[in-house]
Amino acid sequence: MRVKTFRAPSMADCLSQVRQELGKEAVILGSQSVREDGRTLCEVMAALEQPEAAAAPRPQAAARRAGPNGAKGGNGKAAAPAARRAEEANAPAAPAGDWNREWGEIKGHLLALLRPRMDFSALSPRQRLALEYLEREGVDEAAVLALFRSIIERGEDTVIPALSRIVRVKPLTPQEWPEAAHMFVGPSGVGKTTVLLRLALAARSATPGARVTVANADGGRGKGRMILRHFAELSGLTYAEADSPEDFRRLLDAAGAGEAVFIDAPSLRGEGAMAAWCAAMGLAAARNLRVHLVLSPVFAPAQTAHFLRVYQCPALSSLVWTKLDEACNYGSLVNMAHASSLPVSALAHGPELTQGMAPASGKAVWKLLFKHQLPGEYAEAGA
Repeated sequence: MRVKTFRAPSMADCLSQVRQELGKEAVILGSQSVREDGRTLCEVMAALEQPEAAAAPRPQAAARRAGPNGAKGGNGKAAAPAARRAEEANAPAAPAGDWNREWGEIKGHLLALLRPRMDFSALSPRQRLALEYLEREGVDEAAVLALFRSIIERGEDTVIPALSRIVRVKPLTPQEWPEAAHMFVGPSGVGKTTVLLRLALAARSATPGARVTVANADGGRGKGRMILRHFAELSGLTYAEADSPEDFRRLLDAAGAGEAVFIDAPSLRGEGAMAAWCAAMGLAAARNLRVHLVLSPVFAPAQTAHFLRVYQCPALSSLVWTKLDEACNYGSLVNMAHASSLPVSALAHGPELTQGMAPASGKAVWKLLFKHQLPGEYAEAGA
């Protein structure tokens, strides 16, 4: 695969460069606004899946099709329909991921057509500066367009109400999520286990003497299982393992009875993998299971979009953002909220188990997005 990045004053100019250099078959991997020499430029990353030379037929195959006298078949006649159908039946099917990439390219072209209709001069100076800032923070054009249309249609004076409709917040607290088992999913290394332990310790502190269970559902991760068991024993938490539908049924029954249950799910690969895994574990129709996708802003936009497709499942309920102290911008929070329609439930940073994580709030998200202030770096009363 050939990958190249293009920069130009506008999206239309970038797409023109892509077509000229890579051709019509190029796939748009991502786009963002960047600053260069004091100017705001549009940056597009594009790829060509197959080298151009690979599209040409092999000489041997062409000779066989042409026959000795250059005819379409060895006897000068067109190939039989049955033979053509057999060749088509044996041809490899296009991977499912190609459709997602093709849709991404189509969406990019549509946004390029809509971009000129975003007349920032129709906004107040304060609103215009806010949207330009969000673009520099990595907020993609689809989300910026949604914000622009929301502001114009409602005649609002600030950007925050429009942002609040896109980036919804539902704090991960027992009051907001009663009588539910919480399962944390996401890529390896993002901090799922740390999030689970932080919440379990908070639940135990909030209700001394109550039973709090942490469950490992990743049977193939020996070291992670030992770490989770070790922390559970040291902290007075109940440790369990879930490897079958019966195990999960017991955990969900305990959660329905008021017990705090937190489940560490395995990291998976392949689009739709979590939905298939939940179906195999009898969780497809679970009513009191809440699944939280754990992500970090350090991932590239293409990665976060891929993870959303991998971990999409019926019980997916919120986004948990971790490693906030390692990120240089926070546009991903807006992009994923817009793409998934999921609320943000918790914000985490740092390695400590007893601090560094807070239930999400609108003020915390806006402080993070506009001022790069982590939760705990400011007094809540002055937020």
